[in-house]
Amino acid sequence: MPCYLPEGGILSIKMKKALIIFSILILGTIAFAHQLGEIGIGFIKDGSSEVGNVKWQPDFKLGPLGLGFDVNYPLGQNQPLGYENVVLRYMEYDDGMRGLRYGVLENITWGHGLLMKNFSTRTAGPINLNNEQLALLGYYDFEKVVTRGMWTKLGVYAIRLEEKVNPWLTLGQSYIGDAVGVSVPGTGIVQRVGGMGIDATVPLPMNFKGFAEWARLIEHGSGLSAGIGWDYDLMFAQADFTAEYRMFDRNFVPGYFGPQYETDPVNLISVEASGTSKNGYLVQANAKMMEIAQAAVVYENYNDSNAALGAKAAGKLGEMITVTGYYSQPNFVDFRSLSLEQGAVMGGSVAYKVNMFTTLVTHYKKAYNQATSQVEESQYYELKFSL
Repeated sequence: MPCYLPEGGILSIKMKKALIIFSILILGTIAFAHQLGEIGIGFIKDGSSEVGNVKWQPDFKLGPLGLGFDVNYPLGQNQPLGYENVVLRYMEYDDGMRGLRYGVLENITWGHGLLMKNFSTRTAGPINLNNEQLALLGYYDFEKVVTRGMWTKLGVYAIRLEEKVNPWLTLGQSYIGDAVGVSVPGTGIVQRVGGMGIDATVPLPMNFKGFAEWARLIEHGSGLSAGIGWDYDLMFAQADFTAEYRMFDRNFVPGYFGPQYETDPVNLISVEASGTSKNGYLVQANAKMMEIAQAAVVYENYNDSNAALGAKAAGKLGEMITVTGYYSQPNFVDFRSLSLEQGAVMGGSVAYKVNMFTTLVTHYKKAYNQATSQVEESQYYELKFSL
């Protein structure tokens, strides 16, 4: 059936097909352009190194496939340690039943965190990501059984099996090792330690759950924890809370594979020399309201050891300003080679949206650098253009 134009002409079938194809190409081009990410012009100050930087951060999504990388071009010769021109942020496949990701890992917790809690490959290294921070993380969901695996470029590897025995009981088993080992700052000691853990979780009324976990650092000591958790999801807001009591042998360290593992690991020789068991508790809470604000805090305290606090927050201040921040103290700081001030990690960002295409961003990071044996402050100022 012919299509009549307002002027009275007739649009042929071929012309209609051509217009449809042209419209699809235009929409496809727009969709592709939205994945081209952002281009930023900035300035990096890392310790005594200062350099200008042009950065392109594209992200590509196609169904379960994803790819994101950074392209850096220096404006000067005084580049900070670890600066790289092309960095693969992530490459992944995830269809909900199986997934494989190669990229930067953050806040990886297996079980209830007695062996590995908030492990990250991002803590070590410069404020600008580099390829040494990459790792492989995968899973396969067989409905009643889920398998997980992890490998980092710095030598940490791990496997985990989660089994839903019945609607009232889920069991997990984990093994974590380090093929290379990690250096204890200022001692010349390289610790290459493996660990294993078993955990059980049962649902309770009113969105509560009960759990217990046992873990062992091989050739060292064991630990046991038990607690309750609660979570709630209102679609526009989510919250969760966990409280647990922990009991350890004199030479066990909770969350040994944690956020400071690569920068400030616990000195196990110092722990064993103390000759006392260390019991204590951990409390943590998280809350999020859409994309407006989110916050998380964790507090742990053990007898004969200093307390540790970790927190992060993000929020929008009106329509124009977005602020993020994080702070993490190492637990068992008494048994680390670095002091609390040296071992703590902090950072954040402030973004000001000039218009729908342009944003001014300031990034900050303070952490111990194993390569220079110093605590270093890094800043990155950039002007971002959305494509």
